[in-house]
Amino acid sequence: MTRDILAIDVGTSALKLGVFSPDLDKRCEARRDYDPHLYDQGKADIEPDTWWLALRECCAEIRTDLANVGVISLSVTTPGLTAMAADGTALAPAILFLDGRAHEQSAAIRRIVGEERFLAETCNLPVSGGSSLSSILWFRDQRPDVWAQTAKFGHCNTYLVKRMTGRWAIDPSTVSITGMYNTKRHDLTWNDGILRQAGIAEDRLPPLLQSYDPVGPVLPAVALELGIPCDSIVLCGGNDAALAALSGGLTQPGDINISSGTCDIANVCTDRPIASPDFNVRCHVIPGRWLTFFVLNAGGEGFDWFRRVFCPEFDDEQFYGDYVPGVLERFLDDPDSDLLEAELPTYAPFLAGSRYALERAKGSFGALTLETTRDDLLMSVIRGNMQYLGDHLSEVGRLVALSRRIGISGGGAGIPGMLAARRRWTGDFEYVFQHQSSMLGAAMLGQMYQAGEVPEQRLASATS
Repeated sequence: MTRDILAIDVGTSALKLGVFSPDLDKRCEARRDYDPHLYDQGKADIEPDTWWLALRECCAEIRTDLANVGVISLSVTTPGLTAMAADGTALAPAILFLDGRAHEQSAAIRRIVGEERFLAETCNLPVSGGSSLSSILWFRDQRPDVWAQTAKFGHCNTYLVKRMTGRWAIDPSTVSITGMYNTKRHDLTWNDGILRQAGIAEDRLPPLLQSYDPVGPVLPAVALELGIPCDSIVLCGGNDAALAALSGGLTQPGDINISSGTCDIANVCTDRPIASPDFNVRCHVIPGRWLTFFVLNAGGEGFDWFRRVFCPEFDDEQFYGDYVPGVLERFLDDPDSDLLEAELPTYAPFLAGSRYALERAKGSFGALTLETTRDDLLMSVIRGNMQYLGDHLSEVGRLVALSRRIGISGGGAGIPGMLAARRRWTGDFEYVFQHQSSMLGAAMLGQMYQAGEVPEQRLASATS
């Protein structure tokens, strides 16, 4: 008999979970917000115990709905690199994708291994924050105490799965941009040659499983702590963006989606690995599929910054419900909008850095005059963000035949006028609001596991 699925979505600033029926009807949901640490030259990390506390509080809130749970599936922010002792205890805060501490290590390992080899084998270049290879080398150089004590360097799902089951695991969708995984082959193997050149023993990394693979039953003490049946099976889980892509039906070559949230993330599905220094390539949770993965770090967060700095008289509802739509409407409906655009300031969209630069990138405005207004500044931010994503789609479009339809989700997509701005500056695509979520994607993995169906079987049935 199939049972309910507990889907856990661990994000950068919040943990959400939901209990789903075997048919993926959501029975209940809970959420806890938290703040990552952002400090000191662009460092960004979080105490892994924050994730666990949020999980425990959410489970307590919906405890009566957990009685029939049989599968636990994880969607996680990536990397969330965590250095762990042999018992799974975190030895330092988990390093997040926004982190800027390992630029020196990124440059050094690129010189040692060679950028061509990284792109040919791992399909990704090491960068600070987004690449766990760089972060691990930072621990070696700057925290030798942690380096010496670490039994495993893993990701957010590694930490939580170890705590729930007592077993180690990690999956391709979270490790494919680390610079250590054979992303081109997508065959559950670490790149032993690069590890040797980096001086990292393979046994300090977790065993590789597919996202939908079972790791083991939840430990009795943990089952009691969380209120979950002790025979519940924990799956390895996967990257939140890849699972959102799965839930949105992003499975065929050329399919595109954009998630507009704290970050803006553009994904294009491919049936072969393509590599570029200008974007990442992530293994899909479906074998035989890859996702180009392009991130604007300060998407929604950039607009939040704009409100705090330039519009402090507005609360969130006034800013996003009235001010931003009003500015967009006045600009886009003006018959001389092309002339207005010619007078807009320039904007470099790197308030939270860039995932694709060795050095810490910074945002900037340019071509300001005494006539520049805050409305102009807002429009330059919108245009700069959209053009940044549009340039990526143009680059991928030279390598892959793109669909003219883009599925879009996230709170930023619902702001009136924002889709018209995307069509103006991202490309002449048909934008379709798409129900997708990382949590639903995690629940889908649980459904597949209980049905004895792996994702490639689901894909085959969908395309037959």
